[in-house]
Amino acid sequence: MIRRHRATFIILFITIFVYVLSWKCQRAVDYYRLHIFPLGTNTLARVLSVIPFSVGEILIIAAVFFLLISFIITILKLLFRNKFQKSFHICRKIFRFICIWVIVTETFFCFVMYHASTVEETYFADAEIGEDALVNLYEMLVNKANGLSEKMQRDTQGNVMYDGDLYAQCKAAMQNLGEEYPYLKGYYPNPKPIANSGFMSQQYLAGIYFPFTLEANYNQTMYIMNRPATICHELSHLKGVILEDEANYFGFLACIRSEDGFIQYSGYLSVLSYVSREVRKNIPLEVRQEMTEPNTLVQNDVVFLTDEAWEKVEKEAVISTETANQVTDTFLESNLKSNGVKNGMESYSQVVRLLLKWYEHSN
Repeated sequence: MIRRHRATFIILFITIFVYVLSWKCQRAVDYYRLHIFPLGTNTLARVLSVIPFSVGEILIIAAVFFLLISFIITILKLLFRNKFQKSFHICRKIFRFICIWVIVTETFFCFVMYHASTVEETYFADAEIGEDALVNLYEMLVNKANGLSEKMQRDTQGNVMYDGDLYAQCKAAMQNLGEEYPYLKGYYPNPKPIANSGFMSQQYLAGIYFPFTLEANYNQTMYIMNRPATICHELSHLKGVILEDEANYFGFLACIRSEDGFIQYSGYLSVLSYVSREVRKNIPLEVRQEMTEPNTLVQNDVVFLTDEAWEKVEKEAVISTETANQVTDTFLESNLKSNGVKNGMESYSQVVRLLLKWYEHSN
């Protein structure tokens, strides 16, 4: 048996060894992210980029059906011992391949890079956050968002409209960051819209990265202003930026440096809620009362889904939104913590600390 599965054991041993090493050797992870990981985006991601839909989503659905069929065949084999032997062995081989592929790709295209040097360590180690930094950052974001909101093309209901090449603009914005952040240089594949975005909305997911197909996916049901920042966020994962606060940071930075006003506006909106929450927690009421408020357009644009979209999602839902959201939160929380992200889901909001350091450093 060991001889027959020697290749499997070798692959799994190497995978486990590299994963353990990643916890101990940050320099090796940094080298891997900069020089080796891009081979994946230049091969597998490039090939799948020409396919307009999410291959990963199709594979997940296929895997669910495969598991169901395998379960039925296993039961039949137990009931009829001399039958279904061939079908059972085929299913077992396919299942083994799926497990190995997922373990290897999740490790090499995701888990390992949780332990790369952080943006804060590399670029803002000496940056100090001043007493007024949070107020100044908030004022900048609100003023920029207010100004851009009035320049957006809108429909009769006041919803933003966009007729530009979103994918090209987002990829160009990310490539521009490569001048300052070397690991962001190079090729970017097309992002993929998720077909089952209604279910994705129930999980409150704007985007998702599939390491097993190297695809950056986004929720096509969410309000249009979420798309640019989400796409840039997910594209950063394809460059080995796995920490969520850093992906939020790069999504913001790529957008606001774009030449396209629609992309810029999305960037400012993407972090406004995080910063607003910190302002409410840390700034005295008398100071908050003197601060600039987002205008009505901005307040209407800082939404995940429109009311009409939510109504459609709930109408078509197979399970409740509360259940879907709880399951997803539990999975993400355990996944983040198991890879060394101590704050779990709270890591998304840690982008505020990065923004404060970036703002102080820039000014």
